[in-house]
Amino acid sequence: MARRANLSAPWQTPVNLGPVINAVTNDFLPRMSPDGFTFHFMSGVSGDWSSYDNWAVPIIPVCDFTGEGAVDIADVFIMLEHWYTDDPLCDIGPMPWGDGFVDAQDLIVLAEHIASNPVDVNDVNTP
Repeated sequence: MARRANLSAPWQTPVNLGPVINAVTNDFLPRMSPDGFTFHFMSGVSGDWSSYDNWAVPIIPVCDFTGEGAVDIADVFIMLEHWYTDDPLCDIGPMPWGDGFVDAQDLIVLAEHIASNPVDVNDVNTP
């Protein structure tokens, strides 16, 4: 995936989205919904182009910047460390594409994600 801040801006360095997006079979005909919140594509079922399926997946910002499996204050600190930079990891707002730099729009998306996925304090392991 590659982004750019606007139509006249240069493209940022492409980022590999990994196995969550890319299948081991042939993926092709990528397209976005008009609102930019759904990604549509076709994928080869057998890998030999003899059959394929149509897929539609939501575009959800990755807010777990630490990769620990939870979105929490550590992710807020990472965002603040990249404040007013063009870091594509933290440039998650306005949804779904970001705007080319880390600012309050990104913090709003992160805060909304934290608010909609609260941590259960009973699940926290303490020594």
